[in-house]
Amino acid sequence: MQTFCIGLTGGIGAGKSTVAEMFQSLGASVINVDEVGHSVLSRTSNEYEEIVKLFGEEILNPDKTINRAALGQIVFNSERQLAKLEAITHPGINKRLFNILERQTSEITILDMAVLVEQPLAQIDGAPLYQKVIVVEASYENRIERLQMRGLTKEDADARMQSQATDKERRLVADLIICNDNSLQDLQLQTFTCWEMLCDWMNE
Repeated sequence: MQTFCIGLTGGIGAGKSTVAEMFQSLGASVINVDEVGHSVLSRTSNEYEEIVKLFGEEILNPDKTINRAALGQIVFNSERQLAKLEAITHPGINKRLFNILERQTSEITILDMAVLVEQPLAQIDGAPLYQKVIVVEASYENRIERLQMRGLTKEDADARMQSQATDKERRLVADLIICNDNSLQDLQLQTFTCWEMLCDWMNE
C-alpha cells in the first residue's frame, strides 16, 4: 500500500465522523468501515448465501435482501450467534478494505471505524492495515446530550456507550487523541494539528 493509513475511532457521540469530515477537507481520503461492512451483507456479496443459510430466510426482506434489523435482533441477543456472523463477515470486510487501500492514490487515508479496539477489523493475518491510530474523545455528559439530540433516550444512549470499548481501552492503542468537549473551532484546530503530525510521520 502506498497510502499512509490512519485508523480513526471513538465512542458513539464523541464526534469521530465530524473529525473524519475535517480530515477529508484537508485532503485525506476517508473510508467508512461501517459502509464496507454493509456491502458484505448485500445480495450480490460472496457472503450472502452463507449468512442466509446460517440464520434462515426469516432475516430476508420480501426482495430477498438481508434485513439488518432482523439479523441484529438475532445476533445482538446472543454472543454465540454474533461470533458466528463475525466469522463470516470480518474476513470479507478486511479483504475489501485491503483491496480499497491498494487502489488509493491519496497520500493519507482515514479509516473511519467505530470498532477498532473491540474486534480485529482492518487487519490481514493479524497485522493492522493502518499505521497510526487517532482516538476522538468527549465527556460522558456531552456524548449523552448529543445522542439525545439524535433522538435516542438517555437509557438507549447509555446502553450503546456501555457496549463499546472504554476510553481507557482506546487510549492504550492511540497515537493521537482529539478531545471534542469544546467549540467547533477548537476541534478544527486540534484536527489540523494532528494533520500536520500525520504529514510529518508520512515523510519520515
